[in-house]
Amino acid sequence: MRKLSLLAIMGLLIFLNSCVQHAESEISIATNQADQEKVTIEYAEGFDIVYETNFIKVVTHSIGENTSFIDSVFILLDSTTVLDESCKIINQEAIRLACQSSTHLAFLNELDQLKEVVGLCGLDYVNNPEISETLINNEVIELCMTDQIQLENLFQCNPDLFLIYPFGSSQSSDYTSKGIQTLLIAEYLEKSQLARLEWIKLFGVLTGKSKEANAYFESVEQAYSAQKEATVPSDKTFIMNLPFQDQWFMPSSKSVGVELIEDAGISYYYGDEKGTENISHSNEQVWNDGVSADYWVIIARRPADYGLADLIAEEPVYKEFLSVKNHQVIFCNTSTADYFSKGVVEPHIILKDLCYATGQIESHTPQYFFLLE
Repeated sequence: MRKLSLLAIMGLLIFLNSCVQHAESEISIATNQADQEKVTIEYAEGFDIVYETNFIKVVTHSIGENTSFIDSVFILLDSTTVLDESCKIINQEAIRLACQSSTHLAFLNELDQLKEVVGLCGLDYVNNPEISETLINNEVIELCMTDQIQLENLFQCNPDLFLIYPFGSSQSSDYTSKGIQTLLIAEYLEKSQLARLEWIKLFGVLTGKSKEANAYFESVEQAYSAQKEATVPSDKTFIMNLPFQDQWFMPSSKSVGVELIEDAGISYYYGDEKGTENISHSNEQVWNDGVSADYWVIIARRPADYGLADLIAEEPVYKEFLSVKNHQVIFCNTSTADYFSKGVVEPHIILKDLCYATGQIESHTPQYFFLLE
């Protein structure tokens, strides 16, 4: 069941009653409203879709204790509806999108809407060859040649909507003042894999592909849930990540990544540690823990032919890890697998990869996670 903070609820009520005016006392229903398949939200906490007779309102907002924000755009279904000048309006049938995150591409790609993208931050870092080729062919403009948005490039691509992160959102008013509409997107704040995936419904509403978004989400949800229910929990444990200098940052036991791995039937070695942020451990502590942890899950960028011997060469003490001795190092090489973007819309495949690596299933071709050899 979705849980909304009091702040979010109050914000939604204020937003729903602001902006809209009517040019006439009687408003005719737009003919294309019949084509708008509605979406319902089951897992996600960071967005809402409000359906009214003559408009659809897309609202995004903060979750829990995160930095407070709320944002919205309107999709008009009736030409006689008049909105306040401060309201943001888009046209589903012809929308030009600029994206600050490559994760947005994964959602749009599943909906066959990459053609709507005109600008992107990190164009050179798109890890999916097919998506990269499409963006190049469509002459998508690079927006972030440095750490800052290049305003000249943003104006050049002239998007109808610029999808941006909430952090640093003070820039949003700057874009708006220069005629660029923005919408704050924060799927990464969600607390489960399916909640993150459900943001595909928001992208479906923005692009007029709600039916396709509903169908995709339903199919993945069923596949993920079925695999999770078929998984038999074991007493095996896992650690994660690689060290940075003298510190080893382990994710919170409440993190989405840990939840996904535990859905594959193994338990987090640091599951009893409290907090919601990454927890720093010394190298020596993790070395000691690695001797007894059954699995070691690593997500890192390495050469395509990277193997167990290469891992040991980085730090000889790793050969004492139980996971290394038993060839139970589960590795996702982000130089060959589009984990951080496409992985968001394929949690069911990632779960199967992990279940295959831990012996839960016998027949599967891994796409993201492999056992290092």
